[in-house]
Amino acid sequence: YGKMAKTSVKRVAAAEIRAAKSFLERRKISSDEVSPRKFAKAAKELGKSFDEVLQLLARTLSGGQV
Repeated sequence: YGKMAKTSVKRVAAAEIRAAKSFLERRKISSDEVSPRKFAKAAKELGKSFDEVLQLLARTLSGGQV
């Protein structure tokens, strides 16, 4: 079994950041609470949609209560 290649996302496209900002704003989450750049980067690294990342974040922060 070979070592699995770890993909690292260094940059996120401006369009992805704008989309993340818009997504968060629609859900009444300010960019002071969650960085759109970090949110977009997390979604890209995880290969998940913004909605899935938000659910994962909420579940993690609430200790699995969501």
